[in-house]
Amino acid sequence: MLQTLWALLTAIPFLVALGLGLAVPLLLAAAYRSVTAGLVLIGVAWMGELVAMGQPVMHLGVSIHAADLPMVLLAVAALARWLLAADLPHRHPAWVLLVVLLLGGIAWGLFVNGRAAGVQSRPEFHAFAAASYAMSFRARPEVVQGTLRLLLILGFAVVVLCLYRWLVYYLPIPDLLPPGGTYNNDGAMRVAPSNAALVVAQLLVPATFFGLGPLRLARWLSPMLLVVVLVLQHRSVWLASVVGVLAGLMVVRAHRAPLWQQLLLALAVAGTTVVPIAYTDTLSSQLRSSAGRALAGRDTVDDRLQNWQSTVRQWAGDGWAAIAVGRVRGADARREVADETGRVRIIEYQAHNHYVSTMTQLGVFGLLAFLWLVVAVAVGLVAAIRRGGERAAEAGMLLVLLAMQLAYYVAYGVDLVQFLLLGLTLSWVATNRLQQPIARGTATHRGVDVAWR
Repeated sequence: MLQTLWALLTAIPFLVALGLGLAVPLLLAAAYRSVTAGLVLIGVAWMGELVAMGQPVMHLGVSIHAADLPMVLLAVAALARWLLAADLPHRHPAWVLLVVLLLGGIAWGLFVNGRAAGVQSRPEFHAFAAASYAMSFRARPEVVQGTLRLLLILGFAVVVLCLYRWLVYYLPIPDLLPPGGTYNNDGAMRVAPSNAALVVAQLLVPATFFGLGPLRLARWLSPMLLVVVLVLQHRSVWLASVVGVLAGLMVVRAHRAPLWQQLLLALAVAGTTVVPIAYTDTLSSQLRSSAGRALAGRDTVDDRLQNWQSTVRQWAGDGWAAIAVGRVRGADARREVADETGRVRIIEYQAHNHYVSTMTQLGVFGLLAFLWLVVAVAVGLVAAIRRGGERAAEAGMLLVLLAMQLAYYVAYGVDLVQFLLLGLTLSWVATNRLQQPIARGTATHRGVDVAWR
């Protein structure tokens, strides 16, 4: 019996290695053939990072994060599709330039600064892998529906996680609390980071205006989603939500939909949520205090302004090469900032602004490429909305999501779910433009395919 047990224990590492050896190629093959498999990998990676609170899950000479293995697999699948897939949508030159700048910067940074360059580039690599994968599939209705379904699952997973963490903190259950006793140093109520709150908001706002597939369920549960967005107190997400509502109202008006119905629904959602909160003294006082500090430019608002200025000065001082294609990755990021009292301190965390980060990490060429991409996508979506048709509602929803994302990026950096949505949107515009002439019979498939490649 002991010999059998010993043999079994000895065999376990080999069985695990064999299982991984079989699982990796099977996952790659599945992600290559089916966008659903890729979306599952993205969901697992994103939720793994959220549950692990951004901390490594193991150490194998280097720190391994929850998203690393799924996103490496997805990057390989995306590369294979970009090289081999016959149904690849339009390869937008701006995105190709961004990928070249990113991979070239990582390679040079690894050569000059070693592992530090890889650690610094991890979030961007994950995000670019997600977007590149999404761009490798034509955005047919089933692909859009699958992405919305993933957004729905992730949004409600965030809600459940928040409820669990609030219960653990306020009951309290000390044995279940993380080291330090809180889930966030910025406040006890912030039990999930801003990118998680944004996903909930991106369920809430589009569901108010568009009842597309999985969003119908989110519409019925929108009061609960609004409560979570408010209580998490990420003011940048509040701003992104306001931008999304304004974009939604403009889309509804342009699409000649009944605007009064959408306004009535939005007011009903707000009323059933805000009124109960207003009668909860502790929570309402926290929300008023948070909003007041934001309007007064205190707390993180002033810190981020100082951070942006210091980051840009450091980047500009690194020479023409850095200005053109970005700073060497893994280089010393320490810089001085002064708070509102005039006290100077040293920081080395990220710029907390996607546009500043893009400019300093990918250079002026990278920032111009990103802006080119965004303008091209926005123009394509607006044209599709004005043209009408059965997919105009999808275009409106994607435009609202894009507007929320761009507003959020004023205060935060890349996130793989946001880049997944960006990649889907770019693919949608390319697919819609590719199919439009075919629908009118003005060009052959072959002629259009050549024109858009």
